[in-house]
Amino acid sequence: MDYWYKPKIDSIYALLLIIGITWGIRIIIIRKPLSIKDNPLLLPLIAYGAVSLLSTWHSVELKLSIQGDIFREEGIYTILSYIALTFIFAHAVESRHQLSALLKGLLISAFLVALYAIIQYSGFNPTQHFIPLFRGVENRPGSTIGNPNFLGKFLVLILPMYIAGYFTAINWRVKYLLLTGCIVLFSALIVTFTRASWFSFICSFLLLAILLRKKLVWNRQKELIFIAGVFIVVAILWETQSLCKKSSARSSSIPTATDKIARILDPTKGDVAGRLYLWNVAIALIKARPVLGYGPDTHAIAMEKFNLEYARKFKCSGVIDRAHNNYLDMAIGQGLLGLAAYLSVISTFLIWLVKTMRVEQDSTQKIIYCGIMAAVCGYLLNDCFIFSVVSVSPTFWSLMGLTIAMNKLGNPQGITPVS
Repeated sequence: MDYWYKPKIDSIYALLLIIGITWGIRIIIIRKPLSIKDNPLLLPLIAYGAVSLLSTWHSVELKLSIQGDIFREEGIYTILSYIALTFIFAHAVESRHQLSALLKGLLISAFLVALYAIIQYSGFNPTQHFIPLFRGVENRPGSTIGNPNFLGKFLVLILPMYIAGYFTAINWRVKYLLLTGCIVLFSALIVTFTRASWFSFICSFLLLAILLRKKLVWNRQKELIFIAGVFIVVAILWETQSLCKKSSARSSSIPTATDKIARILDPTKGDVAGRLYLWNVAIALIKARPVLGYGPDTHAIAMEKFNLEYARKFKCSGVIDRAHNNYLDMAIGQGLLGLAAYLSVISTFLIWLVKTMRVEQDSTQKIIYCGIMAAVCGYLLNDCFIFSVVSVSPTFWSLMGLTIAMNKLGNPQGITPVS
């Protein structure tokens, strides 16, 4: 019954196992130990892992914190896997060619995910469950990510890198391909009808424009304005299509951007009012166990007593197991100590990236760093309205590791194919 989350985390476990075995064989055969020096995240990641283990030990449900909730799969094994991914991508990448191939692979796979979302929205969905409970959300596509909100979060993380790739391309054929990718990813973001992701991408795009302002000559800056104009036109076209589709079908279940925006302040809907309610619940729970929290992935147990009140207040059924704010959710699961450790990882990475951007002399590398900075900031902003999920989080942690590898290896010759 789980098409998305269990297979993904099992794939991560398999990847870690394969890499661990091959690294072990390599150390034995060529006697070259693994070097983890020059990693700015070394101590913060160790601290975050240690606090997560301590929180697991003091969990209100130890077995659940170890194995993870079957609907979320984010127990201690998953948390440690995220940390391991950062180390692996920071230290296992050994050449600029390999780094470039990995970044290109990320863009290509994201394109396929976005294209599939558009196909789903158009009415063809071969991975759709036959169980009504799992038949998508309000005619919104989830692609291979499994949920439109999570898909939006994934696209927010990747889109700025596509734009950065456009500006590092050295011929127009590649530029057109990347511009096409931008349009496809942005179209998929639109049809998720996820307002938090829309807002986060707008902010990340503005940040990217500010970062690139001094990196691009005026002719290139006009290209960035052109991309912004293309996005606006695409958004208008998709909204027109949604309004026509809704009018012809005469169905209120078909979403439109105007309807989604209008619902923000509607007190009868579980949108803003629902989020505020969950955040208040989260704060109350954090106060009850502030230091180490309830244990990783025990949110459903911690929030169980509020299910009935939430259902009555917002006229909806279901189990609430997240506060829909990753930082509050982390404080519930791993306590304020765990949240502080996580924020130390993020803040250390961002400070390191800013310093790295300032001293970098290669313009191509600098533009890629700008794209990564905008992508990470958009992702972190999106986390104010959503939570960590195994469909997306591994990409985020791996990207931090790849960025560290990029700095150690030097210019990866762009993230686009070279003719």
